[in-house]
Amino acid sequence: MISLYEFLIQNDFYIDRPTADLLEKIITTSNRKAIMLRGMAGVGKTQLTYLVSKWLGSEYVYYQCTYGVDEDSLLYKYVPSEKARSGIRITLGPVPRALRLSQRKKVVLVLDEFDKTRPSADALLLDLLQNYRLSLYLDDDETIVSGNPENLIVFLTSNDVREFSEPLLRRLVVITLNPLPTATVYEMLKKQFKENIALLLTQVYEDTLKAGLRKPATLQELIQLGEILESGANTPLQDLLKMFIVKYDDDWSKYLQYVSSREPYKFVNDNTNSIDVSQYYEPPQEVQMPQQSQPQEQTQASTAQLLEKISKIVIKQPSNSAINAVKEETSGTIEVTFKAPISENDFTMYTNIIKEFWPEPSDVPSIFGKFKVVKDANDYKIVSEKPLMLLEYFQLLNNSDIDFEGYIEDKLVLVNPATINKILNEAHRIKYYSNKKLQVTFNYSNSGYGSSCSITELIEIELEDTYSPNKKNTLANATIRAYVKVWRKGYISYESLLRRIIEKQYNADISVDSNLDTLVEFIKQEIRFRKHNLSPSIEVTLRSDNFEEIMDTLSKEFKLDVKDKDIDAIKSKGAMKIYYNDYYGTIEVRPP
Repeated sequence: MISLYEFLIQNDFYIDRPTADLLEKIITTSNRKAIMLRGMAGVGKTQLTYLVSKWLGSEYVYYQCTYGVDEDSLLYKYVPSEKARSGIRITLGPVPRALRLSQRKKVVLVLDEFDKTRPSADALLLDLLQNYRLSLYLDDDETIVSGNPENLIVFLTSNDVREFSEPLLRRLVVITLNPLPTATVYEMLKKQFKENIALLLTQVYEDTLKAGLRKPATLQELIQLGEILESGANTPLQDLLKMFIVKYDDDWSKYLQYVSSREPYKFVNDNTNSIDVSQYYEPPQEVQMPQQSQPQEQTQASTAQLLEKISKIVIKQPSNSAINAVKEETSGTIEVTFKAPISENDFTMYTNIIKEFWPEPSDVPSIFGKFKVVKDANDYKIVSEKPLMLLEYFQLLNNSDIDFEGYIEDKLVLVNPATINKILNEAHRIKYYSNKKLQVTFNYSNSGYGSSCSITELIEIELEDTYSPNKKNTLANATIRAYVKVWRKGYISYESLLRRIIEKQYNADISVDSNLDTLVEFIKQEIRFRKHNLSPSIEVTLRSDNFEEIMDTLSKEFKLDVKDKDIDAIKSKGAMKIYYNDYYGTIEVRPP
């Protein structure tokens, strides 16, 4: 089971790791799992409770509190009933229902915006959180509803409308959720929108934070606004802001007062003011991108210093890492064939490359095989100056959920024209078309359940033979060159045109000429792909008048499984079908 922090990030919920780790410890190890989430509207308190429930695989019992709600509304639910004399039947409300469910399964009980309830409602929760039981009066009879404290997690959320009683607060862990840092919002928006739109949305976000509105702009609202901006809608900015972001008249007044007095893009640079609202969002000529805020780092550092002062006895840890060993720093522009991020906190790609490729190590950890770690401005990257092989690309695609770019150059035996026809048919754009060379682009994107994927492939195929879409299928040696850009977050299915090419070739129907070396290389190639789960199987129909020579060549390179009774049928049809048997490692030869 992945950590709560990783699960939240996969589901597009951004939270600092210490808070997520603390929350995980409370709900998985403590005896009493009762948490109050505080914070202004829109910071994600309710969404966090839902994702915690999803992470646990628990029952989610949710109740939205409204102004003046008393304890009876939490205890009882009034349902119309023809059998009841009064026409109303009283059943379990959200709190006792959660208690009863917890007797047999994990339950997350959420009392949303509990600060809107009457103060008397606090007393109801005292006994619940102390003894995990409640006394109810259903049909004039007293009913005791008990729960299992191991299975019950209680969340209260609060926008600080009222204060809570001291006895209630003693029974709760209070966690305050703060709005996302501006730099984090910018990085998230930059992945979905062009830089100018991302900057504009980021400034809007910071303005709503600092203007004292009822709630800051949420990420969902910013994305909705960004989609409209991206569509080219010719609507005044102030109208769009009222539609998507600032929805109350009093908030609009506060907002106008703030943006007319602040310096535009103060989070990135200084600039002059203007009387037109839209002008407040015009960036200066040179904009410095938002950087991660320093206060968080300082807070973490001061906490670490405090812990060090409390305990002078610490366990020594190894301090070596690939990043610490980096000596090379880029200056100017350099051309590489592979680029992927690495940081002191994220060695995903470094780990994947080593586990998948087993590159030859050097005397320093920053150089391994054809890869090395270099410093690029303030970031670190894994780069290579040698092209990726096709297998290396597929392995990274299968086993990495991190961004990377790469250039591929490899030799491939193709079924000509069937494979090339498929490439041209499924490509999104054809950029170059001749009888020796073709170039196409392919774009894919998918998202769902908090995960997403985007793949761009620019593919060039250069043939030693010639291509014609209508000729009979033969085998042709080709050089594959491709630029690929992959952005993946979480675990999600993906599509790759290069991968489809490999999958298509397994069931080929080929006319074989005298060049049998190409046939042998084609079979070896497909076996390699099969062993890496890149091809569902190997089934090739060979058509030729030269059966004896084909069999003789194959028998020198592979273990053959052919039955005497099939030889006459193969000769009479002028064709045979070959299969690769994974279990025995043999080539089976049969009539088609």
